Amino acid sequence: MVDANLKIIAELKAFLETISTDSELRKLVTQSASDFSRHRKLTMEHLVALIINMPKRSLSIEIQEFFDRLGKSDVFCTKGAFSLQRTKLKPLFFQVWNKWLVDCFYRFYGDNVKDWKGYRLQAVDGSTAYLMHKEEILEHFGTQDNQYVETPMARVMQVHDILNDITVWGELYPIKTSEQAIMQERVSFLCKNSITLFDRGYPSYSLMYLMLNQEEPRQFVMRCKVSFNNKVKAFMQSKKNSKIVELTPSDTAIATLRQLGYIVTKSTPIKVRMVKIKLNDNTTEVLLTSLYNEELYSLEDLKHLYGLRWRIETTFYKQKNQLQMEQFSGHRVICIRQDYAACIFVSNLQSLLEKQCDDYLKNIESKRKYQYRVNRNVSWASLKHNIVKLFLENNEAELLQCLQRAFERNVEPVRPGRQYERSKRKKRLNGKYQTFTNYKRAI
Repeated sequence: MVDANLKIIAELKAFLETISTDSELRKLVTQSASDFSRHRKLTMEHLVALIINMPKRSLSIEIQEFFDRLGKSDVFCTKGAFSLQRTKLKPLFFQVWNKWLVDCFYRFYGDNVKDWKGYRLQAVDGSTAYLMHKEEILEHFGTQDNQYVETPMARVMQVHDILNDITVWGELYPIKTSEQAIMQERVSFLCKNSITLFDRGYPSYSLMYLMLNQEEPRQFVMRCKVSFNNKVKAFMQSKKNSKIVELTPSDTAIATLRQLGYIVTKSTPIKVRMVKIKLNDNTTEVLLTSLYNEELYSLEDLKHLYGLRWRIETTFYKQKNQLQMEQFSGHRVICIRQDYAACIFVSNLQSLLEKQCDDYLKNIESKRKYQYRVNRNVSWASLKHNIVKLFLENNEAELLQCLQRAFERNVEPVRPGRQYERSKRKKRLNGKYQTFTNYKRAI
């Protein structure tokens, strides 16, 4: 794992250096062709490193500590200069950098990449992010309204490789944007040899048609409501646990697909397999899938498969609570989009470093009762400032070994069968700080 990570870090550093020094490439990710063309205290490399260093505290403190850790205590840069300099860099840089990281992972990890029956297993889900009340932000992202208050929020969408703990893609959208509409436009970008898991808010004829009618069909498993349509209702009343049916579009689906460039009629069928899954609480849910073969994909297989979708929920937990995704370091749209894209990048990088600890975890598991995992909340503190050195200094091997040892010092048991009631609490909008009982901030 270390050798693969060294290759990935080398590729990421080369990417950053190439963009920084090649004027033709640099202008693709900057607001103006002249941006970062002169040598300043905050070069493009320094600016990028500062943003991925997760600046969650006072910017003045973060900036000074940044230069201190680089051995440049005599360098002084104001937070105003940082805020001005960062507006020159498009969020596109971090999005492409993360895509490069993801591509390098699949390329260099090779046979160590986990799959499910030969498929890459990924989950799609959306969430929301609370934003600050600024006019520019309100105009771009909008508000979530009720009869009492208008709350600035953004729609968060992600595609996550749930077996390898890698966020393949993520983006922020205006809060009024439909998750289903976003995914209908993103279908062609899904990995070709993959199975994508969707929660019950996503099933529609339009999305399933798009998944099945790509040049190479994209396989899917979707949970649907028992009232999804008449065929699902009839299936629930039947004694069958698995059935293949044909679905036809509604007028709304026909119009939606026409807007996306697909022509269908009311008699255009798609083939879908319906499956009943009985949960531990004795309730029954229905899955819609393109995995038609009942011998290759049994009911137990599909139950296990859909159960893995929960891992994207824990990814959002990690990003929001441990990485403090909603604690933005700037109050402009471009800063929010930069911070979010950088959060995805850092989250993926931490996941790569955690994989270096696999042999150590297997060793201690052989002597103990439970399986073990790295304490991720503590690992962020180890990554702070060291992530800067990974990309600005030339001792990657030593740093990776140092981080691995720090991760291995903080492991915790995974106790199976633990279940807690999911409590939904109203977010307190007033007051700067909140205290939670289940974790403490590490960065």
